[in-house]
Amino acid sequence: MDYLKTDEEQGEALKRWLVQNGLGLLIAVAVGVGSVLGYQQWQQYQINQQSDAAGRYQELIDLSAIDFSDQDTASDYERLLMVADSLRRSHAGTNYAALGAGIVAAQAAERGDFDLAVSQLTYAEAELELSELKTIASLRLARLELELGQGDAALRRVRSISAEFFKGSRSELEGDILVALNKPLEARKAYLRAQMSLSEAGLNTAVVDLKLSALPEGS
Repeated sequence: MDYLKTDEEQGEALKRWLVQNGLGLLIAVAVGVGSVLGYQQWQQYQINQQSDAAGRYQELIDLSAIDFSDQDTASDYERLLMVADSLRRSHAGTNYAALGAGIVAAQAAERGDFDLAVSQLTYAEAELELSELKTIASLRLARLELELGQGDAALRRVRSISAEFFKGSRSELEGDILVALNKPLEARKAYLRAQMSLSEAGLNTAVVDLKLSALPEGS
């Protein structure tokens, strides 16, 4: 399954976050900490923490390339869960931990472990601070709810997103949900909004175009 994978629109936000929060980020020193640990010690501590979190997150990305729908990957799946758990425990409250949960959710869904996927995305949605990343988690959770046959819950979640980010993705997903709920007239309106938003952003509309063409005539 690839319905939790990052699409083009959301992928750009993740890339921007990683660039802005890479190991080259200048680390501000909290007021008063310098008098306790010393400026250099505190700076080195922060760099070490950033490096450790980034390293664990990179391992999760590497592991995510594995096809976890194959039951012979049990040991790799356990490694994925272990790394994500260590990231969450060692760096609780960070975007790295929350994004790591998003990676686990996608792989858990591939393996058919939907309860874990939901719990991981719920954690990510609650913990992420940056609005763009929080919106990504919300959209993926709504997509998962749709795949689990929880169309009404998915629609409520999508329509509750107030952020201005990813209008194209949001409208397209809303259209998918409305199709599943047998509301083709509303679905067409949502797809048209998605088509317009994606076009304005200079993104490909081919998938939305196909979905529009697949709707019943007269809807």
